[in-house]
Amino acid sequence: MKPLDQFKRTPMRRYDRAPQQEGRIEHAGRFKKRYFDLPAPVETSGRLLPGILCGLMVLLWCNASAPLTDVPDVQTRFADWAQKQNEETVKQLPGNTPEPGTELYEAVNFNQQEVQEQVQEQAQITPEPQVQEEEGSQFKHYEPGELTYNTERMSVSIEQKQKDGMTYFVCDIKLTDVSQLRTAFAGDSFTSGIYEAVSDIADRHSPVLAINADFCRYHRDGVIIRNGELLRKQNITRHHLLIIDENGDLSALTDRTGKQGLVANDLEEQNTWQTFEFGPVLVQDGAAARLPESFYVNCHDGYYEPRTAIGQIGPLHYIIIVVDGRREGYSTGASIPQLQELFLEEGAQFAFNLDGGGSTTLYFLGEVINMPSGGKERSVSDVIMFMPNPS
Repeated sequence: MKPLDQFKRTPMRRYDRAPQQEGRIEHAGRFKKRYFDLPAPVETSGRLLPGILCGLMVLLWCNASAPLTDVPDVQTRFADWAQKQNEETVKQLPGNTPEPGTELYEAVNFNQQEVQEQVQEQAQITPEPQVQEEEGSQFKHYEPGELTYNTERMSVSIEQKQKDGMTYFVCDIKLTDVSQLRTAFAGDSFTSGIYEAVSDIADRHSPVLAINADFCRYHRDGVIIRNGELLRKQNITRHHLLIIDENGDLSALTDRTGKQGLVANDLEEQNTWQTFEFGPVLVQDGAAARLPESFYVNCHDGYYEPRTAIGQIGPLHYIIIVVDGRREGYSTGASIPQLQELFLEEGAQFAFNLDGGGSTTLYFLGEVINMPSGGKERSVSDVIMFMPNPS
């Protein structure tokens, strides 16, 4: 038996067989156009007249309500508004109103223009202050022989000098043992990770003299030996290496192409006392060293900065030159060729440039005697100290 259909099925619609209406054009595309007839016009002349009359009455009423005078500009209206706000906000002060002629009245009701004229007259009469003299009076000045220290084991003499716009300190230091030339770190540890002012580090050790070193924790490369202990041996090419051997003699390694791990091991076997990564070498064998054309520090003449450098005159006889800078009227700083010339004038047999700029600091008997360029000491990672009785 055939199953009974429960729903009636609608036959498919055939659009191609739909009847066409007469008088209409069949569109060639898929969709067919639709046509609409416009409605017949309606007579509205009688309805429009009341609306027009109402509109004219509204316009006449608006014109009648408009002001006859000109409207004030924006500035005038703002001034009127501000005056009203002041009158509403400002309250009368307690007490009687000052009477004309009294000091209080004159103080409250002064003529601002007259006051300005008086100030200008006084400015023309009073001479301008000499800025150079006022600044110069604040700069530190030491007489010859004022900065000295002498014992059987150690002697230090410091002289403040001026030349070619530079103010600098020449420190002459004589020791009896290389152990008196020591170094210290911020936080008293090479791995502390902190920075401190030179005076803060030195105060914990009480040296006679201390200076900033090479900021070795900043550049993070090279060979670092401090107080006889090897602390780092990383490869580096852009610095010169200052070496202080077990006898206290200074020398330098300028060729950094070799593997620095092997260099460090050799220096450790030779009982090297200190090493510092900076440079360049200024004086070698009593003569001016050839300055590198391209270096970590700008070595060209005319580039003036605060400088810190160390040199040697003889066995355990050292010279330190600290040049202040970046202060008009006091000291402009020194270029590397100028610094080199200063060491030659002082009779140095060897000299080496250390970290400078804002780090340049000279500490003597518990006091910073130079003028750091930033107005205060820069925090550094390490210092060089000269001790009377090292522990």
